[in-house]
Amino acid sequence: MTKQEKGFIYSCLLLTFISEMLLSPFYPQLFSHFFQVDGVQATSLFISCCRLVVILLAPLWALLAKRWSIRTFVVVGLSGMAVGKMLLPTSASFQQFLTISLALLVFQSSMYVLYPMVVAASKQGAGKISATTRYLFMFHGSVIVSGIAGSYIITQPFPLHVYYLFGLVDLILIVICWFIFSTKGAEFPSERTEMGGKESVWKLGFALYSLLVFLFYTGHHMIRPYFTIFVEYSYDTSKQVMSVLYVMPSLVAIGLQPFLPKESLKARLHMSLLCLTAVTGILLLLQVVVESIGWFTVIRILYGICFFISLAAIDLLFFQTRIGRSSPLSFSLVTSVQNIALLFAPMAAVLMVERQGIAGPFILSGMLLFSSALCVALLAVQFNKAEIYHLKKGVEQRDNM
Repeated sequence: MTKQEKGFIYSCLLLTFISEMLLSPFYPQLFSHFFQVDGVQATSLFISCCRLVVILLAPLWALLAKRWSIRTFVVVGLSGMAVGKMLLPTSASFQQFLTISLALLVFQSSMYVLYPMVVAASKQGAGKISATTRYLFMFHGSVIVSGIAGSYIITQPFPLHVYYLFGLVDLILIVICWFIFSTKGAEFPSERTEMGGKESVWKLGFALYSLLVFLFYTGHHMIRPYFTIFVEYSYDTSKQVMSVLYVMPSLVAIGLQPFLPKESLKARLHMSLLCLTAVTGILLLLQVVVESIGWFTVIRILYGICFFISLAAIDLLFFQTRIGRSSPLSFSLVTSVQNIALLFAPMAAVLMVERQGIAGPFILSGMLLFSSALCVALLAVQFNKAEIYHLKKGVEQRDNM
């Protein structure tokens, strides 16, 4: 895959993330004001339904990617997205908005397959680290742009009209895609289970990694649906300040990008991820108890540092270990696990708000991050066992020779 093709794929992902996250911090206010429904409950229902669609569709798109050319794959996805975005502003009720959004996500799910495609096409070692960190830089950049722009757009008389622009951009991307990509089929490396050459060991490692992903993403995303409400309840601030606090971890991630200790992270992957997830859990709990918005901002910055590095580490753990070294299509299953977590997170957040108040999601999120740290430790033990098995097998083979 050429640099031009990779650049185009990153552009598609960037614009997709911006359009998806543009109004997400303000869904409760949007649904309450424009559709006259309970904003908290409607947000939980909306996010849950959207994640369910991605859970079901991501593996299907991964299978289609093996059969179609990259150009056909991207054009079909962008075409459906363009139609869906053009229809979103016509929604007259929450039910219509939800229906069109779900239809849009049927096609938008195809974009989530492009990231593992790029990583699979990158060279081992530095190439995969570069692809992963570039993706995270783009992801956090989209969070910043969408969060700040969303705080302005939500105050406009017709905020949904912005999707006409996104639909037009998707049409432009279709034209560009037609000239960048050839008709050659998308090439995925064949699936191989390399966890020490023993399938049962690989399955256990993959199961532990999937559990880690579930706990990690649930813990981080549970606080998001009602974060602006929590800040509004706890501190007397404007929507712009709430938006900045919401995107603060992403602002930190963008600033930290050039200074990410890639070699150290690669050499001490398990230990780094274990420490980072544990510290992040503590920082989530601290966000509940501080009373000064200054200290709250400092904690958000520290949280952003740990969150960014751990995001890079958790992807590198998949692509560099034998769990997923040569199985990019397995990442579609990981994507489904991520979306199961994102489906579970808002539902759990609602229950915590009802039982523990608006700070409830932060408390449970901290506990889940501690659990993910324990999962990293178990995965490190399992990986070491697999390495020992692999070495012993190599010794036995040499002895036989």
